[in-house]
Amino acid sequence: MNPEEVIKELSNLASKDLNDANVKKEALKLSKRLTATLEDPLIRAIELAFAPLFPAAARIAVDLDLFTRINTHDGPITSAQLASASGGEELLIHRILRVLAAVGFVHEVSNDKWTGNASTKAIASGPITAAHRFVWDIQIASIVKAPKFLRENKHVCPTEPRDGFIQYAHQSKLNFFELLGTMPSLLKDFNNFMGHTLGERQYWIDWYPIPSRLIRGFDPATPMLVDIGGGRGHDLQAFHDKFPESWKLFLQDLPQALKGIKEGELDPSIKIMEHDFFTEQPVKGARAYFLHHIFHNWADMYCLVILKHLRTAMTPGYSKLLIHELILPDSNATVIHGILDMVMMNINGGMERSRAQWTKLLEEAGFQVVEFMVPEDEDADGIVEAMVMV
Repeated sequence: MNPEEVIKELSNLASKDLNDANVKKEALKLSKRLTATLEDPLIRAIELAFAPLFPAAARIAVDLDLFTRINTHDGPITSAQLASASGGEELLIHRILRVLAAVGFVHEVSNDKWTGNASTKAIASGPITAAHRFVWDIQIASIVKAPKFLRENKHVCPTEPRDGFIQYAHQSKLNFFELLGTMPSLLKDFNNFMGHTLGERQYWIDWYPIPSRLIRGFDPATPMLVDIGGGRGHDLQAFHDKFPESWKLFLQDLPQALKGIKEGELDPSIKIMEHDFFTEQPVKGARAYFLHHIFHNWADMYCLVILKHLRTAMTPGYSKLLIHELILPDSNATVIHGILDMVMMNINGGMERSRAQWTKLLEEAGFQVVEFMVPEDEDADGIVEAMVMV
């Protein structure tokens, strides 16, 4: 598509409501496409090579708490004032903020005077600050070693949770979750980021048709829902809040995950059960087995072990498998899709999966995909519904 065609499509959106999420998304997509068509390809390629320096500047700014200081200051603030407040060198602060202003994360109102904007406020929030520490100190520190790792391993995707980019970079044989457990401050950042930012998206119980897909045809003599690897039970509690009937609900996870549940945090009707999903599933014949952000942590061979234990526990033609994860399109994935897949490659040798990849994996395990359900936000998690057929 040439620039004139993109400009025409953007002009057609001018008469529409830009407060509408879909219109805004389309306008943003077209504006990025227009930028790409107008930019000098050589300059764009060079900028890509230097792109890691932008998050490096942000990570330094996080250490000096510059975003918060700029965001909370009444009016413009100078590098000298920021140096006095943070303990950093004035020249260093000026050079860091110059980079961040160029990409829109702070605003330089005049020579060496800075103010915040919406992006400054966003990055100054606790969960996003935590994300910058976690991603830089764990993810980026590992991914920079990926080219060398892949050269030494015949350029094949890592699939072993104890022998991937992170282990290579940190000289460890611990898997990602075990390694993170040895880093208390980064574990706290990880939980802060995951627990708060992901919660802003639309909740699955609000768009997945539970009455028609689970309640209709449900046998009350069987468990309704088993949340496998459910952590502190937020998904299951939300389900119970919306459907407070006296159904059997099970929360399963490893002991170290369950011990964080505080008294009164979950409804007493939710049965808490220690369980490793790589072993036999003890709850048989439930209406639904729910797994949220589990499979993307693991390569196919490990997912097949999990699925084997679920298949033997399920009642053919009755029990449903609900996988709550990203469902990548088979082509033309978004930037977020591609980045998150790289993140999962870095973590435990896992991956985000497309429709075709989900279908292949589930059919190999003896399941049939009933439907792919994707919410309005294409970058949000969907539901893969599958069954063991009679």
